[in-house]
Amino acid sequence: MKKFIVLSGPSGVGKTPLLKALRRVHPEIAFGTLTLYISRKPRPGERDGVDFHFRMEQEIRSFPEERYLVAKGRVVWQAIDLEETRKVLQTYSLIIVEIHPTLAKLLVSHPRMRGLMEGFELRTVFLSPLYPEELEQLSRSFPSRQEALAAVMLHKLVNRSLQQGKLITLEEHDDLRARALKASEEMEMASEYTDIIVNHDGEDSPNWRFTPPLGEAGQTLRRFTEIITA
Repeated sequence: MKKFIVLSGPSGVGKTPLLKALRRVHPEIAFGTLTLYISRKPRPGERDGVDFHFRMEQEIRSFPEERYLVAKGRVVWQAIDLEETRKVLQTYSLIIVEIHPTLAKLLVSHPRMRGLMEGFELRTVFLSPLYPEELEQLSRSFPSRQEALAAVMLHKLVNRSLQQGKLITLEEHDDLRARALKASEEMEMASEYTDIIVNHDGEDSPNWRFTPPLGEAGQTLRRFTEIITA
Protein backbone atom coordinates (compact mmCIF):
# COMPACT_ATOMS: atom_id res chain seq x y z
CA MET A 1 0.00 0.00 0.00
CA LYS A 2 1.34 3.42 -0.97
CA LYS A 3 1.23 6.00 1.82
CA PHE A 4 1.28 9.78 1.96
CA ILE A 5 2.09 10.95 5.49
CA VAL A 6 1.50 14.52 6.63
CA LEU A 7 3.44 15.39 9.80
CA SER A 8 2.42 18.60 11.54
CA GLY A 9 2.18 20.36 14.89
CA PRO A 10 3.29 23.53 16.70
CA SER A 11 6.70 25.06 16.07
CA GLY A 12 9.38 23.43 18.25
CA VAL A 13 7.35 20.33 19.11
CA GLY A 14 9.94 17.96 17.59
CA LYS A 15 8.93 17.29 13.98
CA THR A 16 12.36 17.86 12.42
CA PRO A 17 14.37 15.76 14.92
CA LEU A 18 11.74 13.01 14.58
CA LEU A 19 12.40 12.69 10.84
CA LYS A 20 16.16 12.88 11.37
CA ALA A 21 15.91 10.10 13.95
CA LEU A 22 13.80 8.02 11.55
CA ARG A 23 16.55 8.20 8.93
CA ARG A 24 19.26 7.28 11.48
CA VAL A 25 17.48 4.44 13.24
CA HIS A 26 15.62 3.00 10.25
CA PRO A 27 17.77 3.45 7.13
CA GLU A 28 15.84 0.57 5.58
CA ILE A 29 12.70 2.74 5.39
CA ALA A 30 13.01 4.64 2.13
CA PHE A 31 10.73 7.62 1.73
CA GLY A 32 10.41 10.72 -0.37
CA THR A 33 9.58 14.18 0.83
CA LEU A 34 8.68 17.59 -0.54
CA THR A 35 10.99 20.60 -0.36
CA LEU A 36 8.75 23.48 0.62
CA TYR A 37 9.29 27.15 -0.13
CA ILE A 38 9.56 29.35 2.96
CA SER A 39 9.98 33.07 3.57
CA ARG A 40 12.45 32.94 6.46
CA LYS A 41 16.22 32.86 6.61
CA PRO A 42 17.98 29.47 6.91
CA ARG A 43 18.69 28.19 10.42
CA PRO A 44 22.18 26.92 11.23
CA GLY A 45 22.85 23.77 9.19
CA GLU A 46 19.91 24.23 6.80
CA ARG A 47 20.62 24.16 3.05
CA ASP A 48 18.72 25.91 0.30
CA GLY A 49 17.06 23.40 -2.02
CA VAL A 50 17.48 20.58 0.50
CA ASP A 51 15.71 21.57 3.71
CA PHE A 52 13.66 24.36 2.11
CA HIS A 53 13.68 26.68 -0.85
CA PHE A 54 14.40 29.96 0.93
CA ARG A 55 12.73 32.87 -0.86
CA MET A 56 11.48 36.37 -0.10
CA GLU A 57 7.85 36.73 1.01
CA GLN A 58 6.95 38.79 -2.06
CA GLU A 59 8.21 36.07 -4.41
CA ILE A 60 6.30 33.29 -2.66
CA ARG A 61 3.07 35.28 -2.56
CA SER A 62 3.38 35.92 -6.31
CA PHE A 63 3.58 32.22 -7.25
CA PRO A 64 0.88 31.23 -9.79
CA GLU A 65 -1.96 29.41 -8.05
CA GLU A 66 -2.34 26.86 -10.85
CA ARG A 67 1.04 25.39 -9.87
CA TYR A 68 1.61 26.30 -6.20
CA LEU A 69 -0.26 26.01 -2.91
CA VAL A 70 0.57 29.14 -0.90
CA ALA A 71 -0.39 29.95 2.70
CA LYS A 72 0.85 31.92 5.67
CA GLY A 73 1.97 29.82 8.60
CA ARG A 74 2.67 31.54 11.92
CA VAL A 75 4.95 34.44 10.94
CA VAL A 76 6.21 33.13 7.59
CA TRP A 77 4.81 32.21 4.17
CA GLN A 78 5.14 28.71 2.75
CA ALA A 79 4.39 27.14 -0.62
CA ILE A 80 4.24 23.70 -2.22
CA ASP A 81 5.15 23.14 -5.86
CA LEU A 82 2.48 20.80 -7.26
CA GLU A 83 4.68 19.83 -10.20
CA GLU A 84 7.44 18.71 -7.84
CA THR A 85 4.80 16.87 -5.81
CA ARG A 86 3.64 14.98 -8.91
CA LYS A 87 7.21 13.81 -9.63
CA VAL A 88 7.78 12.67 -6.04
CA LEU A 89 4.49 10.74 -6.05
CA GLN A 90 5.59 8.93 -9.20
CA THR A 91 8.93 7.97 -7.63
CA TYR A 92 8.15 6.87 -4.06
CA SER A 93 5.56 4.60 -2.47
CA LEU A 94 6.07 6.27 0.92
CA ILE A 95 6.09 10.06 1.19
CA ILE A 96 6.45 12.03 4.42
CA VAL A 97 5.83 15.77 4.44
CA GLU A 98 6.65 17.95 7.45
CA ILE A 99 4.38 20.94 7.15
CA HIS A 100 2.70 23.80 9.03
CA PRO A 101 -0.93 22.98 10.04
CA THR A 102 -2.43 25.77 7.90
CA LEU A 103 -0.70 24.60 4.73
CA ALA A 104 -1.36 20.96 5.66
CA LYS A 105 -5.10 21.65 5.68
CA LEU A 106 -4.87 23.25 2.26
CA LEU A 107 -2.74 20.40 0.95
CA VAL A 108 -5.05 17.53 1.87
CA SER A 109 -8.20 19.32 0.71
CA HIS A 110 -6.95 20.70 -2.62
CA PRO A 111 -8.75 19.05 -5.61
CA ARG A 112 -5.56 18.66 -7.66
CA MET A 113 -3.72 17.09 -4.73
CA ARG A 114 -6.54 14.63 -4.23
CA GLY A 115 -6.12 13.61 -7.85
CA LEU A 116 -2.35 13.29 -7.55
CA MET A 117 -2.68 11.16 -4.39
CA GLU A 118 -5.02 8.63 -6.01
CA GLY A 119 -3.80 5.18 -4.99
CA PHE A 120 -2.15 6.49 -1.80
CA GLU A 121 -3.42 6.02 1.73
CA LEU A 122 -3.41 9.42 3.44
CA ARG A 123 -2.38 9.53 7.11
CA THR A 124 -2.16 12.85 8.93
CA VAL A 125 -0.06 12.85 12.10
CA PHE A 126 -0.25 15.69 14.62
CA LEU A 127 2.60 16.00 17.11
CA SER A 128 1.23 17.53 20.31
CA PRO A 129 3.33 18.95 23.19
CA LEU A 130 0.71 18.14 25.86
CA TYR A 131 -2.19 15.88 26.70
CA PRO A 132 -5.55 17.72 26.87
CA GLU A 133 -5.79 17.16 30.63
CA GLU A 134 -2.29 18.57 31.11
CA LEU A 135 -3.20 21.72 29.22
CA GLU A 136 -6.43 22.03 31.20
CA GLN A 137 -4.58 21.85 34.52
CA LEU A 138 -1.86 24.23 33.37
CA SER A 139 -4.42 26.76 32.15
CA ARG A 140 -5.62 27.34 35.71
CA SER A 141 -2.37 29.21 36.40
CA PHE A 142 -2.64 31.48 33.34
CA PRO A 143 -5.14 34.03 32.00
CA SER A 144 -6.04 31.71 29.10
CA ARG A 145 -5.28 28.39 27.43
CA GLN A 146 -3.42 30.30 24.74
CA GLU A 147 -1.06 31.89 27.27
CA ALA A 148 -0.57 28.57 29.09
CA LEU A 149 0.43 26.74 25.93
CA ALA A 150 2.54 29.67 24.75
CA ALA A 151 4.54 29.53 27.98
CA VAL A 152 5.39 25.87 27.31
CA MET A 153 6.26 26.40 23.67
CA LEU A 154 8.25 29.62 24.18
CA HIS A 155 10.55 27.77 26.56
CA LYS A 156 11.18 25.10 23.92
CA LEU A 157 11.70 27.65 21.15
CA VAL A 158 14.16 29.76 23.15
CA ASN A 159 16.17 26.67 24.08
CA ARG A 160 16.23 25.58 20.44
CA SER A 161 17.51 28.97 19.33
CA LEU A 162 20.23 28.96 21.99
CA GLN A 163 21.32 25.47 20.90
CA GLN A 164 21.57 26.79 17.34
CA GLY A 165 23.92 29.51 18.57
CA LYS A 166 21.48 32.35 18.02
CA LEU A 167 21.58 35.58 19.99
CA ILE A 168 18.12 36.16 21.48
CA THR A 169 17.56 39.78 20.53
CA LEU A 170 14.28 41.60 21.24
CA GLU A 171 13.32 41.03 17.60
CA GLU A 172 14.12 37.31 17.85
CA HIS A 173 12.19 37.00 21.11
CA ASP A 174 9.15 38.70 19.59
CA ASP A 175 9.30 36.26 16.65
CA LEU A 176 9.50 33.26 18.99
CA ARG A 177 6.64 34.53 21.14
CA ALA A 178 4.47 35.02 18.02
CA ARG A 179 5.16 31.40 17.08
CA ALA A 180 4.37 30.23 20.62
CA LEU A 181 1.08 32.12 20.71
CA LYS A 182 0.01 30.39 17.47
CA ALA A 183 0.31 26.98 19.13
CA SER A 184 -3.16 27.19 20.70
CA GLU A 185 -4.82 27.83 17.34
CA GLU A 186 -2.84 24.98 15.79
CA MET A 187 -3.76 22.58 18.61
CA GLU A 188 -7.43 23.13 17.78
CA MET A 189 -6.76 21.51 14.38
CA ALA A 190 -5.49 18.29 15.97
CA SER A 191 -8.94 16.67 16.04
CA GLU A 192 -8.97 16.70 12.21
CA TYR A 193 -5.91 14.41 12.02
CA THR A 194 -6.01 10.65 11.72
CA ASP A 195 -3.32 10.22 14.40
CA ILE A 196 -2.16 12.28 17.39
CA ILE A 197 1.16 11.62 19.14
CA VAL A 198 1.85 13.43 22.41
CA ASN A 199 5.55 14.19 22.79
CA HIS A 200 6.94 16.19 25.71
CA ASP A 201 10.47 15.96 24.28
CA GLY A 202 10.41 18.98 22.00
CA GLU A 203 13.02 19.95 19.47
CA ASP A 204 15.23 21.26 22.27
CA SER A 205 15.37 17.92 24.14
CA PRO A 206 18.77 16.20 24.40
CA ASN A 207 16.99 12.84 24.13
CA TRP A 208 16.95 13.23 20.33
CA ARG A 209 20.77 13.15 20.19
CA PHE A 210 20.94 9.45 21.03
CA THR A 211 20.52 6.57 18.59
CA PRO A 212 17.89 5.41 19.18
CA PRO A 213 16.45 8.46 20.96
CA LEU A 214 15.75 8.19 24.68
CA GLY A 215 12.65 8.95 26.74
CA GLU A 216 9.52 10.22 25.04
CA ALA A 217 11.55 11.09 21.96
CA GLY A 218 12.19 7.36 21.55
CA GLN A 219 8.53 6.51 22.23
CA THR A 220 7.46 9.08 19.65
CA LEU A 221 9.78 7.58 17.05
CA ARG A 222 8.43 4.08 17.73
CA ARG A 223 4.81 5.23 17.46
CA PHE A 224 5.48 7.17 14.26
CA THR A 225 7.30 4.18 12.78
CA GLU A 226 4.31 1.97 13.53
CA ILE A 227 2.01 4.41 11.73
CA ILE A 228 4.06 4.64 8.56
CA THR A 229 4.83 0.91 8.33
CA ALA A 230 1.46 -0.56 9.37
